[in-house]
Formats: sequence, structure tokens, C-alpha cells
Amino acid sequence: MATKGTRNPTMRDLYKGLKEDGSFDREIVELVMEANSDLLADAVVKEANGTENDRTTIRTGLPDATWTAYYEGTQPSKGAKKQVSNSIGTLKSLIQVDKDLIDDSPNGSEEMLDEAFSHAEAMGNEVCDAIFYGNIKANAKKFNGLAPIYNAFGGTDNKLASYYCIQSSVRSTSASNTNLRSIFLVGWGRTGAYLHYPRGSKSGLERGPVKDNTITMADDISRLEVKEQFFKWRVGLTVKDFRTCGRICNIESNNLTSLDKDIGEDMLRLKTRVRKKGVKPVFYMPESVYEWLAVKTRRQVLVTSFSFKDIAGEEVMHFDGIPIRKLDCLETNETVVGEAS
Repeated sequence: MATKGTRNPTMRDLYKGLKEDGSFDREIVELVMEANSDLLADAVVKEANGTENDRTTIRTGLPDATWTAYYEGTQPSKGAKKQVSNSIGTLKSLIQVDKDLIDDSPNGSEEMLDEAFSHAEAMGNEVCDAIFYGNIKANAKKFNGLAPIYNAFGGTDNKLASYYCIQSSVRSTSASNTNLRSIFLVGWGRTGAYLHYPRGSKSGLERGPVKDNTITMADDISRLEVKEQFFKWRVGLTVKDFRTCGRICNIESNNLTSLDKDIGEDMLRLKTRVRKKGVKPVFYMPESVYEWLAVKTRRQVLVTSFSFKDIAGEEVMHFDGIPIRKLDCLETNETVVGEAS
């Protein structure tokens, strides 16, 4: 179900390339994209090679190349690889609206669509949170996100994930700080990070028909007639090459002004380390950090690295040409990320 001619298709690319045969629910994809455009517009989406997980081979070392002269042989070599299996989580949501409200409305279909939009937004928020913080050890029903990969900073070996996790300069020595945040740099692409959906499915997104039902109220006595509709999203995350992504951790969001350190320097270090060939890099940060950087940029304090560009009528902040998105799911009190041993 991949889109022809698009090596790194997003969800919108995917459904635009499919036939108009009624087998793909375009409206639900549009709802999810509209409600969660900051992340899903960037994310590359790929069909998994399984129905429960995406089994892929990641490279852990490069093959050798040999300098030769005439009549000299070449030693065969191959790169080091290992197989990993990335799970697919199933997220469901159920709309239930008073049947009379829909029947009495001059435009009942619009009322249902409004409800569908809010459910699509809620599901997108859950998927967004899982992309960064999902951990199957804590919740086996989800999928592993980026934080469990970049869970220690300070590594010096670029063959380890800790090399791509940098402790921010915006921090104090307090071990009890509860306002810690992270900035993530994600390289979206088939050779970097991508979302996957079950093999043979309709991009993982489905919704059922609108049905009439009668439910029992909280008092266990009253009954209510409702219109209801199910939504289901089966999705997972694969990081094909951890060198294409990274994290700036332990940012004290409540100390940004008082510490007044240069987050741009942290971002430059991370940008320099990650691999960018064949992927689309995007920075993601919590709103509190984004707001602080935006104000400093407007004041031309960070004019050398940060700028605003007009993208399809919307001003988007960039760092050295890389777009920056603010995400609500990153406005999260994280635990302290420790140093690599």
C-alpha cells in the first residue's frame, strides 16, 4: 500500500496515492491529520511486514572497503546487523451522543463530525505521547517510543544511543527538580524513524458505522438512547537507525529565564551529531521552551541560528534550516535522565 514515487510517504501521501474504491476511509485520516497536524504532517508512514509487529534489520556496523592494484583480489565483507521487532499498539475510542440531540439537529451529520474531530484529536494526542514516551515495560499495550532509546546521556561512542542524548546546559545541580523537559530531534524516513501500521490494513486507521444503541446511566437505572461510533488506530514506531534521532534532556523549564543558558548551543551539538542523509530532520519541543526561544528570536538575541519562515501561510520557527514544532505531549514532568555508565 505504499505510494508510488514517494520514498518517504506521510499519512497524507499514503491515502492520496490509493484508489477511489471505497476501501480506504479518507475522511478519518483527514480528521486525524487536521487535529494533530504538527506531528503527523512530518511523520513517515510505512506498512509493517507483520500484523502484530514490524520486524526489521538495523545496521550496527559498516562493511570494509579495500584499496587494490591490478591483479589483486578483494576480500569480501559485510556490515554488522541485527534484527529487532517493534510492536504495534491498538488504540480505540467510542463516540456516544444523545440520539435526540442528533435527530433534532438541523444538521445531525455535522454534530457527529464535531464529536469525531474531538475523538481524533484525543487519539492523536495519545499516539504522540507514545511516540516519545511509550514503553512496553510500563504498558505492554502501547509501543516503544524514543525516550527508552535515548535514556542516558554523555556517551562518547557514536555507535551507542547515549552519544545522541545530550544533557542540556539549562539545568541546576538540584536533584529534586520536577520541571524537567526534553527536546527531541527526529529524522523521519525509511532509513531513520517511521510509523508503521499492520500489513494488509487500511493505514491502521478505521472507524465503524454510526449505530443506534441504548445504554444504562451511572445510576444503574436510567436508560439513554445514543448514536455511537467506534474508532480504531493500530500504530507503532520503528527507529531503523538510532543515529538519525536524538534528545536534549534535563531542561529545567521553570529556570529558563533565570539560568538564561544557550539552548541553541545544545541544539547545534545534537544537529551536528545526528545523521541527516535520506531523512527529514525535525525538532520537537514543549510549548514552554518554544515560547522562550520564540521571544528571544523576535528580540534578535538568537538571530544567527533561529528564524521564522512562512510555510503555506503559517510562520514556522527554524533552527539552522530545521523546522521546530511545539507539542503539548512534551510538556511533561520527566524523571531525571542519568549519565551513561
